[in-house]
Amino acid sequence: MKFKIKLSPAAVVSTSILIAVVMLTSSFIELNQSKKEIYQLLYEHSSSLLESVIQSSANTLNTSFEVEDLITKRLFDNARLVKSLDGLGLLTRNELIKISENNNLYRINIFDIKGNRILSNRIPEPGHIHGEENINRFDELSPILKGEAEELIIGLKSAEFSDEERFAVAVARSKNKGAIVININAQDFLEFRKKIGIGVTLQQLSKQHGIKYILLQDSTGILAATESIDTVEAISESAFLKNALGNNFISARVTNHGEIEVYEVVKRFSFNNELVGLFRLGVSLEDIKNVESRMLRRLIIISLILAAISVIVLSIIFTSQNLKAVSNEYEKFKSLTASVLENMSEAVIVFDQDSNISLFNKSAEKLFKAKSVEVIGNKIDDLNNGLLSFLKSQIKILKSSNLNFEKKLQINNEDKVLSFSISPLEDQQLSKLKFTAVIKDLTETKRLEEDAKRNEKLSAMGELASGVAHEIRNPINSIGMIAQRLNKEFTPTTDQTEYYNITSLLRTEVNRINKIITQFLSYAKPIELNFRSVNLKFLFDEVYKLFEDQAKQKGIQFIKLYKDEITAKLDADLIKQALMNLVQNAIDAVKESGQIKLDYARQHSNIIIEISDNGIGITEEQQKKIFDLYFTTKKDGNGLGLSISQKIISQHNGSINVTSQVNKGTTFKIILPMQ
Repeated sequence: MKFKIKLSPAAVVSTSILIAVVMLTSSFIELNQSKKEIYQLLYEHSSSLLESVIQSSANTLNTSFEVEDLITKRLFDNARLVKSLDGLGLLTRNELIKISENNNLYRINIFDIKGNRILSNRIPEPGHIHGEENINRFDELSPILKGEAEELIIGLKSAEFSDEERFAVAVARSKNKGAIVININAQDFLEFRKKIGIGVTLQQLSKQHGIKYILLQDSTGILAATESIDTVEAISESAFLKNALGNNFISARVTNHGEIEVYEVVKRFSFNNELVGLFRLGVSLEDIKNVESRMLRRLIIISLILAAISVIVLSIIFTSQNLKAVSNEYEKFKSLTASVLENMSEAVIVFDQDSNISLFNKSAEKLFKAKSVEVIGNKIDDLNNGLLSFLKSQIKILKSSNLNFEKKLQINNEDKVLSFSISPLEDQQLSKLKFTAVIKDLTETKRLEEDAKRNEKLSAMGELASGVAHEIRNPINSIGMIAQRLNKEFTPTTDQTEYYNITSLLRTEVNRINKIITQFLSYAKPIELNFRSVNLKFLFDEVYKLFEDQAKQKGIQFIKLYKDEITAKLDADLIKQALMNLVQNAIDAVKESGQIKLDYARQHSNIIIEISDNGIGITEEQQKKIFDLYFTTKKDGNGLGLSISQKIISQHNGSINVTSQVNKGTTFKIILPMQ
């Protein structure tokens, strides 16, 4: 039986209007939700840009300071050369001219103890308005002339007889005879500063699409800004800006820039732990407003169509339009998300349930030393000879929630501690489950934690030693004195031999306890360091010669890999003691025909020292304890060698780490800052 339902025109109209209202209401809700997501995405994108601006600015300042340090070092090297020649009495005007021409120096001036210039590389020019007479720099060179300093950085200064700028340094002459001043024309340096300045960086970054302005301001005004900025809101007049300046988080707001509305993100900028000001980045809302306008127009059109035609046709049209808009936004979100993932500081790998890799970002390339073009499309088992093959077993137990764990891996013969965060991601197009692995290198963090634990243990031992030493020593000394008096003043009538043996043993044990307390106090108290400039090649050659014969007697290859002569400020005796402890341990660990390597190198502002062997190795359990006081695996060891070595390195603000495999060998790596 078929039922025919007839609806009156009024019912059709009413139904259409009702459906239109319902659909319109739901569409507006969806629009608002989309706006929230768009603004969230805009916040993440703008925050990433702002962080890039801050990092670029910090790099710019670091570059400028490093260039100035290099210029200062070069000038001091030349000044010391002139000082050597001056001490030998070999300086003449011609010699100064030759040195200045060979080393691209502008002026070399020699001053006596009263600050009068007595020699210069300047060639007198006939008719020049500025003569050579009566040039006195006593006030400027007073720290050297008064014997308060050996070297002085004068830095940038204006030329006395021109509009040019100079960069100068000074050193004391031999035997307190005065000062030597060397300067260069600073024009190239100043031009370089201008080319890499923060203002130039902001101008270049502001050329990206959608960026309206970038500026750096402090409480007094604008420090640097793009060309479009004339005046800005003062920090003191804005509660938002004052709040942003008071914390280290990125804050965002919608505000007006002239006659246009912008999305602004702000964050405080500090350099070398000093507050510089507040970075503000304004992003145009024009594209977002256009998207909102288009979506709103579509909603109005759809609602009019729904009022004119049937409910089904209205529904189909409205759904089609809405899906199209959402699809476009989804593609934009997808593209931007991929860009964010690609530029994350953590390594990100996306792979499906069949282990096929579909995303391998730049940080992953850097961590695993592999190019994305060579990895994408391949199995995860193929990466670094199956290094991450264990992920297949991990995703089997992964359901809806994330999986977080840490794992120690060896990447390119280097031990790494990595943090893994794996989350499932469903591919709507292929109906295939994918997984996102975010991998963070925790190696350095773990190393710093271990150093902190060691230093904390050392500090605790110092406090324990100072508190307990007197409490133990006083009664122990009393016992020793009593035993001595009993031995002298009391004579037993029977068993005299046993009596004297007991009192003698008692005094021996008291002395032994006193010796242990003395060792403990000596280890726990801070070491007084005697810093001086040391040629590392000479120091390492001394250590090598000390153990060369011992290594030959045992049939061990003792190899020195270092070649460069590097000078660093350190306590040579203590560092030598630490190295001797490590080399001796290596010789004890290596069997006949084994091998020991001694090496050092400069890495940035640090000295890297490595002592490696192919001996018996150290177990993981022992590696956790080798720096503990009195821990030893040797029959005749006292457990102090590595503890003292670690303390010496720590007192130099350095660190010492060990990597070892049983029956394969051990490497001790020392990192010392160059003073």
